[in-house]
Amino acid sequence: MPDKNSMNLIITIIERGQGKALSRYFADNQVPVTFQCMGRGTASSELLDILGLGTAERDILFSSASEAGTERLMARLDEESQGSIHANGIIFSLSLTAINNILATVLLNTAGETANRNGGTHMAQTTENSLILVAVNQGHTDDVMDTARGAGARGGTIIRARWAGSEDINQFYGISLQSEKEIIAIVTPTQTRNAIMEMINKKHGLKTEAGAVQCSVAIDHMLRLG
Repeated sequence: MPDKNSMNLIITIIERGQGKALSRYFADNQVPVTFQCMGRGTASSELLDILGLGTAERDILFSSASEAGTERLMARLDEESQGSIHANGIIFSLSLTAINNILATVLLNTAGETANRNGGTHMAQTTENSLILVAVNQGHTDDVMDTARGAGARGGTIIRARWAGSEDINQFYGISLQSEKEIIAIVTPTQTRNAIMEMINKKHGLKTEAGAVQCSVAIDHMLRLG
């Protein structure tokens, strides 16, 4: 039985132009929180042919769901992959080690489950290092990074993205979500992860102008190059 309180990060990498329709499919299947950004594959043309991918241009979707919701979505995608789903690429999920409690409430309530409604961050034990992903409204990355550094972060990488999730969240949860987003990726020792996420949530949370949506995943192996 999946743990209803366990949360996952779902990453989808598909051909350019297919992200918008697939994000709507996710929302229809109780996975309403999705961010979309653009990428470019590095595989050879021969490998692209084998994988059934026509071009190297990619849409990348970052979504969040409960463990149960993830299993339901994956099962439906598997059932319909040869029918109504017109997308070429891959989708996989990772167990989240931390997530905004407000965001967890949105995700679980959408799926008819339960969650803690306070404004903090749901944490779990993890490995030595963690990847924190913070999606913020465009124009707030410098302030958020200053806050993260003040809590122990050494730096981060910024990815341009846009909101591609359900518009109903604005109406039902009173959260202001701008379409233009920037995702900050911060790699940090687990011992500083909690402090960084709590401080970002306190100063730049979902109900502030920055509208930060954040989660973290465990890093199993990390190698520094150079």
